[in-house]
Amino acid sequence: MPVLTTGPHDPTGPRHLTLDNGPHLVGVRRPGSPLAALRLRIDVGSADEAPGEHGLAHVLEHLVVRCSMSGGRVADGALVEASTGRPHTSYDALVRTGDVATAADVLGAAFRQLKPDTRHLGDELAAIRRERAQRTADVRWRVQEAMFAALCPDTPYAHPVLGDPGTVDGLTPEAVHRFHSRWYHPSRATLVIGADRVDEELAALAERARLWAPGHPRTESRGAAPPPDGHAVVSEAAGAGRRAVAVGFTEPGTPADTDTDAGFALARRSARAARGIDVLRLRLRGRTCTWVMLSATDESAAVRSVAAALRAVRELLLGPDGAALLRTEALIPELRSADDIQQSVADASDASDRIPAARPTTATGVGEVADVIARWQRRFAAALPEGPPA
Repeated sequence: MPVLTTGPHDPTGPRHLTLDNGPHLVGVRRPGSPLAALRLRIDVGSADEAPGEHGLAHVLEHLVVRCSMSGGRVADGALVEASTGRPHTSYDALVRTGDVATAADVLGAAFRQLKPDTRHLGDELAAIRRERAQRTADVRWRVQEAMFAALCPDTPYAHPVLGDPGTVDGLTPEAVHRFHSRWYHPSRATLVIGADRVDEELAALAERARLWAPGHPRTESRGAAPPPDGHAVVSEAAGAGRRAVAVGFTEPGTPADTDTDAGFALARRSARAARGIDVLRLRLRGRTCTWVMLSATDESAAVRSVAAALRAVRELLLGPDGAALLRTEALIPELRSADDIQQSVADASDASDRIPAARPTTATGVGEVADVIARWQRRFAAALPEGPPA
């Protein structure tokens, strides 16, 4: 018998429920909300693709929505939005509270046997070619992908989520079916709901999720080794004597082992507000990748610019007006964002070890945020070929 539990020491926190057939359910309380947000996360992404499969996880995402979910329409108009990343594939729905059951049935269709016909596959491959053309025309996207290739050499994290054009264009319905059969199983699923009466909604979802077609036995283990620890700086000419530059590093552990989620969120907002530096982060199964994108005259200048900007932000936070800066530019905006029901569901889905991310509170102090920024400063500065500046 599955047991409903709450987060540690927090009776108002997220509810967790693991069913006998494998899926893990999470409920996030959103009191008074007339809407409910759902996210189905499947633990398969581009990092699970073997040679000759690059791009299959993304193609599968398109076909699951089109074929299994019949276009992804819920009730009277809401559409399922889907995305594929390196670690996971996600399907999202934002609906009225009365349509939660219908949305759950649509999302649960992802586990049905998928056997697309040639016409449907051809239509989606054409859409993916258009998507690839749009992405590859963006210099920032190209530089970011080059950064992942440099940070994760000889691992499945190195190739783009969109995959290899030749491999994707040569796919057959049989290849899609085989990949779906290996990976799409309820035991690889986390279903998160944010809703007003979350306990009732979660119980109803559990009854539906128990009926999800297992489709096929879970035979495939996640073979992607974590990327190595290290730094990367890559760039591409962007015109007018400037270059688009990505500076990143990978390190062992989940974000909870490096920066707390609350500390990261407030440090990121502080750096963005004070110096226009946006620090991004991605969990990569036992590693965390952190990076920034910017424009500079060359790669060395970019690294020094990031380190200098972070040093300036830390000095501001530790100065006489630091508490006010943190409150007005970071804490208040972050707490307001907590009202976004879809973001709260995304946070719960993406959290490490299926434990929802901690939200900042008024107890998150200047010192904790300044320490996060100081650590970033050191790690980014270490990307300089000659080592960190004295």
